[in-house]
Amino acid sequence: MINKTHPIAQQLIKTALEQTQLLHQQLIEEALVLKKQTQVDTLNSITLEKNKIISQLSTFTEQIDQILASEKLDKKTGMDQYFSLASHAGIDTSESSQNWQKLRTLSKKCQLLNEENGASIHILSQHTQRILDILKGKPQEINTYSRDGQAKTDSGSRSLTSV
Repeated sequence: MINKTHPIAQQLIKTALEQTQLLHQQLIEEALVLKKQTQVDTLNSITLEKNKIISQLSTFTEQIDQILASEKLDKKTGMDQYFSLASHAGIDTSESSQNWQKLRTLSKKCQLLNEENGASIHILSQHTQRILDILKGKPQEINTYSRDGQAKTDSGSRSLTSV
């Protein structure tokens, strides 16, 4: 069975690596746009492109899971076992296993970049909300810390205008 599935797996891994490289580029571009804080339209188009790539990568994951299931291998550690089985069957796995390792490494980089970008978006969102609250005259909550390090929240409310 592995003789039939390996060419498919090899092509899937190659395609997934290409898609992950595109995702990595999109995440880098997103990080640059977030630092500029001015190009909302660009950020929206990056998000749309990222979602397309992620959808394709989800399909890849499902297909690889099916290949692993056909060989009765675990999803988590199955690819390493898969390459071992293929090698024992006399199949050259050098390209596919090398691409798999590149894919795993690049996926980790994408995960870290995505987390950093998410944190930047969260901070920008909080900042925007604070500005809106100030403009609307809503009371601000101020976090301070006591001597023992416990957080205290004080409500600081001042009107921006007086009549």
